[in-house]
Parts: sequence; C-alpha cells; structure tokens
Amino acid sequence: MLMNIEKEIREIVAGILQIPAEELDTSASFFDEYGMDSLRALEILAKVENRYNITIDPDNLAKMTCIDEVIRLTEDCLSEK
Repeated sequence: MLMNIEKEIREIVAGILQIPAEELDTSASFFDEYGMDSLRALEILAKVENRYNITIDPDNLAKMTCIDEVIRLTEDCLSEK
C-alpha cells in the first residue's frame, strides 16, 4: 500500500505544481525547491483528503512541506480509520 500512496500523492503534487512526477524529489521542500504557495498547499490537502476519504487537521498544513510529509500524514490518518 505504501508504494501506491507514494505514487498517487506524487501524481497529485505533480499535477498541481505542473512538474513531471518522476522529476519530483520526495524530500525536497515544496516552497524552497518548487516555489509552491499556500494556495497550492491547500489544493494538495484537499485532493489528498478527497482521494483517500480522510480529513487532515488543517493545523498539519504547516507540516506538509514535502511529499514525504504528505505521505506520513496521509498514512497516519488512514491508520486512524
């Protein structure tokens, strides 16, 4: 399941940032490396929540700084279901 989540989240982020998924570094900062803004961060949050039918606490938005963190938060929410 982990690989599936990583692949799907990578594709969500790639679509929002308009960068090919294979070029994304899962540990690179969205803001420093990819120039993402808070609106795009909210878009990632919404798409991940919709895709997995979960609710990620908006307070965690500040932790969503890279793909690895989005994956971790998603897995935490899924494990609580």
